[in-house]
Amino acid sequence: MNRSFKIGLTGGIASGKTTVANLFSDLGIEIIDADEIAHSITSKQGSAYDKIVKHFGEDLLGHDNELDRKKLRTIIFNNSELKKDLEQIIHPEIHSIINQLTLESQESYQIIVIPLLIETDYQDFFDRILIIDCSLETQLERLMDRDDETIENARKIVANQIGRGKRLKFADDIIKNEKKTSIETLKEKVLQLHENYIELAEKVQFQD
Repeated sequence: MNRSFKIGLTGGIASGKTTVANLFSDLGIEIIDADEIAHSITSKQGSAYDKIVKHFGEDLLGHDNELDRKKLRTIIFNNSELKKDLEQIIHPEIHSIINQLTLESQESYQIIVIPLLIETDYQDFFDRILIIDCSLETQLERLMDRDDETIENARKIVANQIGRGKRLKFADDIIKNEKKTSIETLKEKVLQLHENYIELAEKVQFQD
């Protein structure tokens, strides 16, 4: 039975994960995005919605009875225990959905984008881990430009994630994406990895 070769794509906030994933998508590669799954299961019709409302209370709901995601982010950002509670609700469901999608895939390889791949100890699920890396300076600048964050909040957001050095220890492949990195440079690197992943996937299929 053929199986899809699984590439876990991760990186710090504002490192450029979506940009790189889109470049793989342009090459026809199937992308699974954990953030999109999380948004789906926490919507009003989602499987995690009732559990979250029960745990965090109805004050978290907006006028349309959807979760007020900004309010939820503020709550978990300032309370590590509540952050763990939320993760225990949604991460098992996200992982279950990802597992099912990979089993159903007919592609030679897939890119699975998971911002908290290392933090949730999910690395053993993947055949290879691709980390999008950039300096703290670049992260802070992008957060301030993209999300209109203050420098103080931007620093807190970055500090709330696993350290850059620890994350890089799990990398099989690394794409550097600094503020001066051109899209052409990223495309070249993605194409190189794409060709390598196809070759690796073929070897796995042959062994299976």
